[in-house]
Amino acid sequence: MAIYFRELVRNRIALFVWTVTMILFSVFLMTFFPTIRDQAVELQRLMEQYPKELVAAFNFDRLKMADPMGFYGTQVYIFITLFGSIYAALLFISVLSREESEHTAEFLLTRPVTRAKVLIAKTLAAVTNITIFNLAFGICNLILFDLYARGEYDVNILILLIIGPYLMHLLFGAVGLLISVFVVKARAVYPVSIGVVLGTYFASVVSTLSDSAKDLKYLTPFKYFDAADIVADERIAPLSLIVLGVALIAGIGGSLYFYSKKDIAV
Repeated sequence: MAIYFRELVRNRIALFVWTVTMILFSVFLMTFFPTIRDQAVELQRLMEQYPKELVAAFNFDRLKMADPMGFYGTQVYIFITLFGSIYAALLFISVLSREESEHTAEFLLTRPVTRAKVLIAKTLAAVTNITIFNLAFGICNLILFDLYARGEYDVNILILLIIGPYLMHLLFGAVGLLISVFVVKARAVYPVSIGVVLGTYFASVVSTLSDSAKDLKYLTPFKYFDAADIVADERIAPLSLIVLGVALIAGIGGSLYFYSKKDIAV
């Protein structure tokens, strides 16, 4: 438990900064919704002028910005999935790499605790941070919808759109946890984290733009937790939950296996 609480304290400032920044940006976006709703006709005409492939790539063909769920799905949802995933990747990739880069791994591992317990405690702390981050963001958006959408939405779908990014963040966290076993230098954490998230995001966009690249969607979390699918189906697809489960098992299991056999840099 000491390691768990140590990690929470260690990451508290980053958690505060990321959470406040995301909430402020969400507030900024939601203040535009009443104006967008009042200009629905003009906005639809504008969308008709764009190439169909580009419109489809950002779900404007399936979600209408004049609708509360459509606005959230095309604006706030993309924002929180993209930047929230970067935060999750940064957090989980640094779970183990920070100890080695700061040369504190030797001290930590000489204590009467196994490597598995160290990894599990640090992982639970990262999951706690991601949970607090998403919980605060979700509560904020429930309040914002009450202020700006004024009852014109299905609260159950909104809750699903709040849960979706959280699950995606956990998926990126699982991938990041496995990567953290192999990333030693602290300066590599940021480029690797941003590269993984942006790479998979652009893969999801390309899979929509090009028929020859449509199979790329199976390699990106952004397609498994797509806002348009959640709104249309009024649920998170079982396949998405299966993929998440497999990623969590592979990420945690793989990191435990490789970390137990790794020569620690001191």
